[in-house]
Amino acid sequence: MDKNMELPIPKEVKKIWDVWNLRGCILLSLSLQVSLLLASFRKKCRSKLLRGLIWSAYLLADWVAAVAIGIITQSQVDICDSKGNKDLLAFWASFLLLHLGGPDTITSFALEDNEFWVRHLLGLIVQVLAAAYCFYLTLVHNKFLVPTVLVFVVGTIKFGERTCALYLASLDHVGETVLPKPEAGPDYEETVAIHTSMRSVAVPITQEVVVPIRPYFVDINKDAKFTVTGNKKESLSDMELLREAYYLFESFKRLIVGFSLSSKDRDLSRNFFLKRIYTSAFQLIEYELSFMYEVLHTKVIVVRRKTGYTLRLVSFCATIVALVFFFSVEKNEFAKFDIDLTYALFSGAIFLDIISVFTLIFSEWTLIAFNNTNILSRFIAGVIMKGGRWSGSVSQYNMIKNCLDERPEWVFTLAGYLGAGGILGRIKIVYFSSSEAVTEELKYFIFKQLRLKSLKANNRRDGMEASSQRGHWALLLDSNHLRLKWSLSIGEYQFAESVLLWHIATELYYAESGTLQYRVCPHGGQATQRACDSDNRLKLCDFCESNARRSICKLVSDYLFYLLVMQHPMMAPVLGNWHIVFQDTCAEAKRFFRKHSVKDHKEACKKISGVEAKFRSAAVKGSKSKSVLFDACMLAEQLRGREADPWKLMSRVWVELLSYASIKCRPIVHAQQPSRGGELMTFTWLLMNHLGLGTQFYALENGDGTRMVVVK
Repeated sequence: MDKNMELPIPKEVKKIWDVWNLRGCILLSLSLQVSLLLASFRKKCRSKLLRGLIWSAYLLADWVAAVAIGIITQSQVDICDSKGNKDLLAFWASFLLLHLGGPDTITSFALEDNEFWVRHLLGLIVQVLAAAYCFYLTLVHNKFLVPTVLVFVVGTIKFGERTCALYLASLDHVGETVLPKPEAGPDYEETVAIHTSMRSVAVPITQEVVVPIRPYFVDINKDAKFTVTGNKKESLSDMELLREAYYLFESFKRLIVGFSLSSKDRDLSRNFFLKRIYTSAFQLIEYELSFMYEVLHTKVIVVRRKTGYTLRLVSFCATIVALVFFFSVEKNEFAKFDIDLTYALFSGAIFLDIISVFTLIFSEWTLIAFNNTNILSRFIAGVIMKGGRWSGSVSQYNMIKNCLDERPEWVFTLAGYLGAGGILGRIKIVYFSSSEAVTEELKYFIFKQLRLKSLKANNRRDGMEASSQRGHWALLLDSNHLRLKWSLSIGEYQFAESVLLWHIATELYYAESGTLQYRVCPHGGQATQRACDSDNRLKLCDFCESNARRSICKLVSDYLFYLLVMQHPMMAPVLGNWHIVFQDTCAEAKRFFRKHSVKDHKEACKKISGVEAKFRSAAVKGSKSKSVLFDACMLAEQLRGREADPWKLMSRVWVELLSYASIKCRPIVHAQQPSRGGELMTFTWLLMNHLGLGTQFYALENGDGTRMVVVK
């Protein structure tokens, strides 16, 4: 091949590329910076489309800005460019440093990004040196010397803030911040000398316990004895709850790095939450998770310091001064578009700074810093308290729908041959799954069940035992629990198998009982309006309570099934042989549906329920298949034959299964969820720990002991 041969690219196209490659990158970089302002909405939204757009913008923003600086560096040594144009290019390089710093709304997309703070530090050094080199080449006769220096300083500050925020949010540093001060104790040699002249006698010793950062509110008007029903009204205001959530976060954030809390921390938190009503408990946890999100994924931990406020003021003033200097310089030799682009960069920088100021003012951190004593602070509090801090919804999917959704079948068959069956299956679940709001009835019921457990768990050991129950405690509350014990037995089924078994049984009974439920409350009005509820959903008629429990069972059942098939990191500690059980159960269900020509969900449930399941699958098939389809049919029949309302027992079982999965999930995985719209499992996990139901507590020994006294 002739080395002088050129690629067949028209000269016009090459010319357009040479002119617009840099300008296009700068415009794209500016657009990405503005679009990243939407990153704060991801903690309130579960939309996969929004998360995908934010993820793309987050990755592209760094790449585009770095590429643009590289193009500028190359252009500076191009003798074809005019001297004035090089001055403007050096000015743009400083703006690109500002873009690499990113907006305050996002420093990391995932927790893993925080661990790469060293990489960002290296990038900071390289990109600052590159921008400085571009500026150095134009230093002698640079028309924009002052504004370039000012913007360069601002860009370096912004980039440094982001790198610092990544370091402060890394797990190693978070772990360091929760450690107590080192304590060497008394001098060993001096203590030994004293010890030789003393003897031991048995005396009562009261151990000194470290007081937390901020004592929790004590309800002096409330009885200290906790009852089963609990308080009817909340004694704390929203502002007081917010402050308490902050102090709880400062204490309990050590959970996410694997540290344990003392039994004293447990008792303080437990006593505080036992006095709360369910709405306040969930509100507290919502505030806590919001603090967690902002510390781990935004610049709040850097900006909300004296140094941060000072640097932010300096940056804003320097940008304004740079704009004034740029405006006063004669620019006739430059292209109009280049001048307009520079003004657009100024406008973007000032706009982002103004948004940052408003974000600083209208945030929970401002309310924590200042007392709610004047009109302005009360106005800010009113604005801030209105917004939600998580999506308030859970994903829903069920196994029967999963088996019926494989149409057309030849597409899934072909995907199986190509080894893409798993990918197509996940796409199918994403497409057919839905999202439902977390109801007030569900929140109340979860809090009620966990509160009852906490009342019985007076010490750390009891709390650990209560949190390890996977449905058995719920069965023991029922007089006829022995008939259903097999479905939750550890010897019979692993946890994921029991969840699938109860999920199918719940789906079958739900489909059947749907035709038997009244649609109007006997007390008047629609059942969904809870016309009979006169005490904050604490007192319902039997009909409304049964309907509420029925909805709770369906919601939690479909939610846990979705987590098992789509959120493996959250369910990893309890998966066991889930994949084998799931694929065998699906295979048997699909064969059954083909055999009976089943096409829709209602017909499928009716056909399965019509099978007379007399024997368990293991007794009939042995160990060849792990399917639990007809075991679930047997369970549904036993639930159907109960005299009492089955939904009462089933709702208790489902909440206990949810709480077991929550406490078994690794804390670091829970910490990832606020940036994804939040998960009910994470709320349950944190609520359990606050109620003393967890495994991350260590004992502080109190009681009698020995004391050294001087021998006379």
